[in-house]
Amino acid sequence: MTGADRGAPTAPAETVLLTGATGTVGRELLGRMLRSPDTRVICLVRAGSGEDAQQRLDRTIDDLPGTPITSDQRHRASAVAGDLTRNRLGVSDRQWDGLANEVTRIVHGAASVTWNLTLAESRAINVGGTERMLHLARDGRRRGALRRFDYLGTCMAAGKRQGLIAEDDLDGSHGFHNTYEQTKFEAEQLVRKHAGELAPSIFRLAMVVGNSKSGYTSTFNVMYWPLKMMARGRIVAAPGDRGSILDMVPLDFVGDAIETLSADPAQRGKSFHIAAGPAACTVGDVLDLAVRRFGVRQPLLIHPRAFRLLRPLLYSVVWGKRRETMKKGRVYMPYLSYRTRFDTSHVRAALEPAGIRPPAVREYFEQLIDYAIATDWGRRRVEVVA
Repeated sequence: MTGADRGAPTAPAETVLLTGATGTVGRELLGRMLRSPDTRVICLVRAGSGEDAQQRLDRTIDDLPGTPITSDQRHRASAVAGDLTRNRLGVSDRQWDGLANEVTRIVHGAASVTWNLTLAESRAINVGGTERMLHLARDGRRRGALRRFDYLGTCMAAGKRQGLIAEDDLDGSHGFHNTYEQTKFEAEQLVRKHAGELAPSIFRLAMVVGNSKSGYTSTFNVMYWPLKMMARGRIVAAPGDRGSILDMVPLDFVGDAIETLSADPAQRGKSFHIAAGPAACTVGDVLDLAVRRFGVRQPLLIHPRAFRLLRPLLYSVVWGKRRETMKKGRVYMPYLSYRTRFDTSHVRAALEPAGIRPPAVREYFEQLIDYAIATDWGRRRVEVVA
């Protein structure tokens, strides 16, 4: 008598290997997968042992927003201790064979998002890690198990290019603002080289912010740091211009888009900008929203070229925390005079018939700030039920 004959639960229809499960987008996808009754999730987690990896995953599951994960749902999640920078992902031969034989979908979202790493450091994770995941994917495809490979990239792979960037376009000839942009560009090049064998779906993410309904986010970086500094009255002048493009998308739209597009066989092998596209806002839009919300004075925006010349003078008249803020904010300078737009034709054609579209920033800005303040910009934990 088989397990099914005895009334044992049937095996999930899909086994997903998810990297980056502890990150912002990874958590969103993990929660959705666990709430799908037909999905088993294996998470590659950087840890010293399998036990440590499982404990880290358990803590991540405990912190997932929304309806609490049930014991049955939790039972379908397991962790494998691994390392993207090590040969064969740092797993044993037995574990590698198990993954290659069982995994039907790979979602590779793990990456270093630090902008100031050396090129070698960033390549080791973002390029080398992607190469090793592709090795596993190709092995799984040859064994007949793997059906889908999803790569989570970034719109910032466009580097210093300006104008409208098509979803299929990948051109690094204009250079990059930092090593993160460059290595994500190089990683996407690797994925594209295996298009014939794997038919990968490439999801280039714009700036991801919190949930549009609850404001929830697990990390408060990128846009959140300058907003926090504004709320505390520390920004009196900044490099940039009001017309600079800020393409932001809320976490729930990102999850809807990735899972809907990945599940559609007609969309396999395509590249997508998970971005606001025509609905993108500007630096001026966000500044106006923030000034009204925080009740602070409008910061003086200075063109970046002029700001570089004026920086020594500003440092001489600004002291304490405001000077420290100016120094830390230098990493954001290229994105405060950004003139790049991301075409979303593929995404809109596939998702709008299903009613999935990115909301305008003004529709959810208050939710983002309410959650940020409630958590003291990530220092306190706040329960999110829905």
